[in-house]
Amino acid sequence: MSGTVELVTVKTVAKAADCAVSTVSRALRDDPSISEAAKQRIRQVAESLDYRPLRRRRPKANPSQNTPSILQGKRLLALSLGLDRSLISLPVVSSAFSGVEDAFSELGVRFQIAHIPDMHAVPSHLDFDQIDGLFLMGALQGKMLIESNNTLLNRLSQIPSVWLLGRPEGCSGDFVGANDVQVGAKAADYLADYGHRNVAFLSPKPNHLIMMNRETGFVSQAMRRGLHVQRFVDAPSEGWSLPIKPPLSTEAVQHLVDQLLKAKKRPTALFAGSDSVAAVVYGSLARRGIKVGEEISVISGNNDHAFITGLYPQLTTFDIHAHDIGRLAVRQMETRLAMGNAIANVDLTLESHLTQGESVCHLNS
Repeated sequence: MSGTVELVTVKTVAKAADCAVSTVSRALRDDPSISEAAKQRIRQVAESLDYRPLRRRRPKANPSQNTPSILQGKRLLALSLGLDRSLISLPVVSSAFSGVEDAFSELGVRFQIAHIPDMHAVPSHLDFDQIDGLFLMGALQGKMLIESNNTLLNRLSQIPSVWLLGRPEGCSGDFVGANDVQVGAKAADYLADYGHRNVAFLSPKPNHLIMMNRETGFVSQAMRRGLHVQRFVDAPSEGWSLPIKPPLSTEAVQHLVDQLLKAKKRPTALFAGSDSVAAVVYGSLARRGIKVGEEISVISGNNDHAFITGLYPQLTTFDIHAHDIGRLAVRQMETRLAMGNAIANVDLTLESHLTQGESVCHLNS
């Protein structure tokens, strides 16, 4: 008889309730953006599974775990910087934090979560002198983050840190995330294998770290495969500012989609970079009477259910395994605290995997 006890996490509740992890988290926090009916249903599911918030659990005895984690007894903080709460609630972001949370629970380690959307309004209760390790997630638009409050970022750089999903330009610390260059290269290969010879990369976020890496992989691999590749990369007229929000309206990409449709050599397929961009591209194309999966193909990355659920045809995207990224970040923090400054900043990336939809059509060669 196995002695393994399955841990009930937010992800477990979300699966049983058939909703996003972020929806469960907000419902259990009594977030007013969730309807009372949904909150009641999710609470009932959580109760039936005997779910308890991870940060309040006591560690369960595990005979196979004889060596205590170096993290036990440490003061640890998961912190978002310069991100709007609408972005933090996205599954790809909340799932990464959930991975950290799950790993801590298994180790019997306590930690705090805090958010600083306004870089000039640091909560007074945050005493960084009392923090032994940081798990950070921040705005990735150029140097926008570090230029917003260089004093704060310099202070945080003195604390052992692991960045989740991306390390902003000018910041220090370890990084755990997706292999974004590889995501772009895989997207180019997929479109090439489906017979597309005239492709495009589209993004309303110039200088965004993840977008730039995915663009690099996509353009480079497309050229290797002999494809004609075009770039449609430009910020919306109002630009971007902190706290960063996801592109939630078609206006964020309409100018780019119109440029693409008017191109002398119109692409038959485009790589949208992220699911948040792909979702508004769908809407922008619909405005122009263009059918995704028939008149133009769309591929993306993240497998972010908040954006792709309800899209028709179903979006072809790449799952970056955000939850596993969070778990790996905890292991890297163990290494960092054990080794101290004996090792330089470490970059760890996970391979993405295809989630196939019907948004990419076959072209006859």
